[in-house]
Amino acid sequence: MIAATAPNVAYNEAQLEELLLELNHCAHDAGQLRAWAARTTVEIERLMACDSLMYVRLAGADEHGGAVVLMLLDGVWERAL
Repeated sequence: MIAATAPNVAYNEAQLEELLLELNHCAHDAGQLRAWAARTTVEIERLMACDSLMYVRLAGADEHGGAVVLMLLDGVWERAL
């Protein structure tokens, strides 16, 4: 599990891939996503967990300073931004 300790933490591609694998393994519905968010050490800026839309915006940026938004699309977690 990835640990982020401050809003300006930079996630590299390997860390983001690990996070996507984790989400694809354990967060297939809104309840599972909320449970994951409650136990993860990743700092989350925004979480949307409902039947029609599920996404997570991390508090930290990627290694290039960009926002990290992960979204469940057609049953698969992927990076939206």
